[in-house]
Amino acid sequence: MSETATRPFQMKDLITCALMVVCAYVIYFLCALLSFTPYTMVLVCPLWAVLAAITFFLVGVRTRSSRMLFVFMAAVSLSGLYPPNMACGLIAAIACLLLTRARGAADLRALTASWMLYAVATAFGGMYVPFLFFSQQTIASYGSMHGEAYLETLTTMSTPWFVAVMLCVTAICAFIGSLVARKLLKKHFEKTGVV
Repeated sequence: MSETATRPFQMKDLITCALMVVCAYVIYFLCALLSFTPYTMVLVCPLWAVLAAITFFLVGVRTRSSRMLFVFMAAVSLSGLYPPNMACGLIAAIACLLLTRARGAADLRALTASWMLYAVATAFGGMYVPFLFFSQQTIASYGSMHGEAYLETLTTMSTPWFVAVMLCVTAICAFIGSLVARKLLKKHFEKTGVV
């Protein structure tokens, strides 16, 4: 599991990557069900950062390919087809590609740093950019969907300080997700020969 060597492209690596992208989408969809109140909506990105970490780590450790990690991150960034999320996700994916090329795609420290960077970037682009830069439209949109009380709460929560705190929370959750993923890899997947 700690090998840092890369191997040439194999079709099974692409299949592994595609399956993990689907799993990451499903996890995000389940987390997004928390959007029924503004207080739980802000937990979507931190919760996803914890739960989806195993998909990212499996791609890195199973394929040992920086390119497959990049494909995973780029594909997950396309969810929702929201341009700020796609841009932030792709920038983070490029940074992670460079990091995992230098350190190795199966290097657990590089994977942890990459996952934290990616989780924070996609949280910023997908969840917080609308509230920072398009706050009036976003708040009005949520208000029309969920009602006046939801709108009032969102208005008080959409401040730069709140966003900064939530990005820090997302980074911490991504780190916790990385620790959980590492333990799962060691305890379950390594014993069964998956990685």
